[in-house]
Amino acid sequence: MSLYSQTARYLLLTAFFIALVGAIGFYTFIHQRIRHEVDELLTGQVERTERRLQQRPAGRLYDLDDNPHIERIAQPRPAEFSDVLLIDSLDNNDPIDVRQLQATVTAHGQTYLITVRQPYFEFNELAREMSVSVIIGFLLLMALSVIIGLWLSRRLWHPFYETIRQLGSVRLDAGNEPSFPQSNIREFSLLSQSLQDLTQKLRRQFLLQKQFTENASHELQTPLAVASAELDFLLQSSHLTEADHIHLQRATNALNRLSQLNRSLLLLAQVENNQFARNEPLNLSDLLAQSVTEYEPFFEHKHMEIKEAIWPDVYLRINRQLAGVMLTNLLKNVVRHGRLGGCVGIELTASALTIRNNGSPLPFADSQLFNRFVKDPARPDSTGLGLALVKQICDRYGLSLTYSYEAKREEHSFRIGLLKESE
Repeated sequence: MSLYSQTARYLLLTAFFIALVGAIGFYTFIHQRIRHEVDELLTGQVERTERRLQQRPAGRLYDLDDNPHIERIAQPRPAEFSDVLLIDSLDNNDPIDVRQLQATVTAHGQTYLITVRQPYFEFNELAREMSVSVIIGFLLLMALSVIIGLWLSRRLWHPFYETIRQLGSVRLDAGNEPSFPQSNIREFSLLSQSLQDLTQKLRRQFLLQKQFTENASHELQTPLAVASAELDFLLQSSHLTEADHIHLQRATNALNRLSQLNRSLLLLAQVENNQFARNEPLNLSDLLAQSVTEYEPFFEHKHMEIKEAIWPDVYLRINRQLAGVMLTNLLKNVVRHGRLGGCVGIELTASALTIRNNGSPLPFADSQLFNRFVKDPARPDSTGLGLALVKQICDRYGLSLTYSYEAKREEHSFRIGLLKESE
């Protein structure tokens, strides 16, 4: 959830809570105030009735509607307010809410119980009308405040979102320097300046590392190639003893392994530095079929049976060179570690590439399979970088790479999901 959505959510929840509490509180306050006024009115009416009793006998104080109602009692009672329902003889005999006060007074040595009543339904209707009107106005003001708050939030956070958008398009290998938007808000201005300085430092470091890998790739391969050629020349000499020949052969094998290790490490560094930035819609079906054809002599040499199920025209947006390295390393892994006379399954669909081969269980934990320099002790000639490079390429393009082993069939399985994880 975005920051703007989260802000809007909290604002709406807060506004709803305030509106609910405010509506209930205002409605209760209006009713309490009206009841208080009615009680004061009844109290005043009792006081007036008491003064009249002091001036004349009680029998002359009755009104036609018997309000107030006066009767003689023996003992005084405390004043009591109450809500009662009475029948309205003037309005279809419907019950109406009435507020009632009963209080005792003394006049001419007699104790009287005075009962005064005031119809309450009109005040209730007035309270409801006032409450509804004020609450609607209050809700409209709250809604307007939320809308204005969200608009201001979007406007204030615009430089931040623009900075994030600009940051997502930054490429360290591009020729132009990234430029982040400036803002009148101090915090956003500091953020843009910090990101500007950070990307410039990262770009300088990237260019230096890129230059180093390019130089290392060229400068190291040249002497390695020269040394390998010289060793091959010495191996052809007729003056070598058998012991000399063995030592030279070991040196040649070590030099070839060093050359392969150098290429793999440099390729890993280039992938990590995103130096293969040119991507294109690649026909993976054709590239896979070509790679399988190239490795057929190796499969035949180990008497491996190939079972292919390659869908035509499966496309993937990827760098062609890296795709070739990924497929080559997977097939090389099958040839090197596959069982003699075993079966190799190659399946390509629109959603996944799966490569299977028979072989013994791994001599280490499955979780270490794609780590660098993790290899089978029985294969000291391996660099331990092939599958690590495949993993690095898959991570570079957001492709899932999984491994499983079925003990019953003694079958290793590598699966690359071709649907990117972001999708």
